[in-house]
Amino acid sequence: MNTTNEVINKIIEIGPVIIIPSILFLIGFVTTKKPLKNLKNCAFIFIGIMGFSIMLTLFVNFFRPLIETIIKNSPKKFEIIDIGWAASQKIILNSPITLYILIAITGLNILMLFLRLTRTINIDLWNWWILLLVGSMIFSATEIKWLGVLIAIIISSITLVIGDIYAPFIESYYGVRGVSNPQTQTVIWAPLSHAVNFILNKIPIIKKVHIFYDEIQCKLGILSEPMITGFILGFIAGIITKYKNFAFNIRSNILFALSMGLQLAVIMILMPRFVNILYRGLSPAIEDIKNFINRKITKRELYIGIDAVFFAGHPSIIALSTIVIPLSAYIATVLPGNKILPGADLILIPFILVWAVAPSRGDIFRSFISAMIIIPLTLWITSDMGTLFTGFFNKYNIEISEAASKITSFGGGSNWLFWAILQIIKPILNLFS
Repeated sequence: MNTTNEVINKIIEIGPVIIIPSILFLIGFVTTKKPLKNLKNCAFIFIGIMGFSIMLTLFVNFFRPLIETIIKNSPKKFEIIDIGWAASQKIILNSPITLYILIAITGLNILMLFLRLTRTINIDLWNWWILLLVGSMIFSATEIKWLGVLIAIIISSITLVIGDIYAPFIESYYGVRGVSNPQTQTVIWAPLSHAVNFILNKIPIIKKVHIFYDEIQCKLGILSEPMITGFILGFIAGIITKYKNFAFNIRSNILFALSMGLQLAVIMILMPRFVNILYRGLSPAIEDIKNFINRKITKRELYIGIDAVFFAGHPSIIALSTIVIPLSAYIATVLPGNKILPGADLILIPFILVWAVAPSRGDIFRSFISAMIIIPLTLWITSDMGTLFTGFFNKYNIEISEAASKITSFGGGSNWLFWAILQIIKPILNLFS
């Protein structure tokens, strides 16, 4: 078990930037007879993911000053702190059922493929951490190993099915064929966005309102260029950040706003470049895998399960994220029943927006409405999960900051599917509380 935990720990430490290209590289040795082509594809994928991850981190950190201003000017006190997904991942290693969950969800994927219950071959090993977390938390609360494994299996199976259902949206909107996104914390929001679009299509006036990102670009002309858009949005963010004392030091605050504008302009220019590099390697790599499967295994159409990072750099998602990320902080300050201050896991928002945008085919208006429903739900769910998370961390003697009475993870605790299952099995949990 110790050896297994060490291996899992190394995988978690390495992260998706290296894990995903490495897995595709190893698979490529089997699926293609051209090793240099395989190496080239994986090099593009590695460079693309690495560059995009750096840009995404800078993008989210760009909003920190604005978010701090929003929080400082709010009278609300938060009793739960978002400690981030990284801390949650490390705790998983202390769980004695980690190996059992890994074996169970691997076997589940194979069994579901054999029984034709799914089309997805889930190679996104790094994102299995959320399933390990779910099972480990249930075991921590009940000391029942089989129950923790069972809950992880249920969530994994539902995620695979949802991934299958929404795989065509990835091809039609993001332009990547033959893949799905069986990432529990992101794809589970796809049905909600789909339902929002269905309802909007039934409302007489609203159903005629469409604001597509591509149409905005055509109408605005040069103003829609990423550099110009980024500069304008960044400048506005800078002005809002300094609004309270703007009149007292106009020159300094204007320079600050200009600096913010330039920062966002650079990010908006470079991010799509890295996404293009990523796709240059991903598309042929996936095509080679699918051709091999069709030649050697089955003619049935299968999907390769990959991370949402491959789609989060789409221009429409980045544009929507510039509005939703700071707005999420504001919503947290005014939302009744919310107890969490989102912080460490704000980087998850663009990944969630992948499934706010795709079901609407890039309609920014509908995507924004979906996002404005999703964000409050994630805050409520994460707040409600605070007690379970805090108990989980306390069990492994993790210190909690004095600034809050409870801790949680926006990335690990905003999973509505896990939350819904928890409501069903609460009578069992209450027996052990």
